[in-house]
Amino acid sequence: GGGGGGGGSDSEALIAALTQALGGGGGEDLPVAYGLPYPVPPSSHAAFFDLAGPLVGLLVLFSLLLPVAAVLRALVAEKEWKLREALLIGGAGRGAYFSSLLLSHGAAFLLVALLSSSLIAPSCFAHSDPSLVRALFVLFALASLCFAFALAPFFSSARLAALVGPLAFFLTSQLFNLFERDGSLLEGEVRAKALASLLPAMAFYLGASQLAQQEGVQRGVSWSTMWEGDFPLAATLAILLLDAALYAAAGWYLDRAGRSLSQLPVRLATALRSLCSRPTPRRASRVALAPPDAPQRAEAA
Repeated sequence: GGGGGGGGSDSEALIAALTQALGGGGGEDLPVAYGLPYPVPPSSHAAFFDLAGPLVGLLVLFSLLLPVAAVLRALVAEKEWKLREALLIGGAGRGAYFSSLLLSHGAAFLLVALLSSSLIAPSCFAHSDPSLVRALFVLFALASLCFAFALAPFFSSARLAALVGPLAFFLTSQLFNLFERDGSLLEGEVRAKALASLLPAMAFYLGASQLAQQEGVQRGVSWSTMWEGDFPLAATLAILLLDAALYAAAGWYLDRAGRSLSQLPVRLATALRSLCSRPTPRRASRVALAPPDAPQRAEAA
């Protein structure tokens, strides 16, 4: 009982001190409790979106493997069968030739990007701006097309290009494991993320993970908020556009390098084969051979 009385006096003293501090010393009774909206809805976080970024990146990457293989096969086959030389001899300019390739093959990449964004955005990125999500998908498709253009000069066989090119494109996405922990994107490491984003697959993985993080707290990303964060979504879009320009320029330059680049994988394979099949040197015989004039010396003795 005494403890309860002491607690009541302490609370009365606290109320009196608060009333005096709020200006109620003149005898006016001020309300101690103020109305607040209660209960306040808690900030919820959906655990699914911790893995949604890599999952979306993997799905879109798989959807582009077939177009990448088709582009590489077509480019290398035209070079292998001398079709491009016939077009250039016939008067077609090199710029017109590459522009036609960009338009014809770019239509397939654009179709994949638009269909993927239309199917994925309403369910996974419902709180984000649909046009922003569509821009991310389209820029990734454009950078992937230019990446395939840059790979084509290294092949002389269309079949080999259609097999190795998509595999290399997929392997570039595995660097994402350096920037995630338990499926969620790590904070910081801005320089490393920027360098890794020079690979189009890595840039898209990082962008999709940023979208998924904001979707997990039911915020989403819009054109006005895409600059927020240590490595914002705006940086990903800018780097994807830079990737497209860099790989297009690299493909143009490497294509003019000619036959030497296409023979590079063959030369490397030949060098490795000769290195692995090099015969081991024979051990010197321990038997002492007699000199040629040994019989003559024996007769003289």
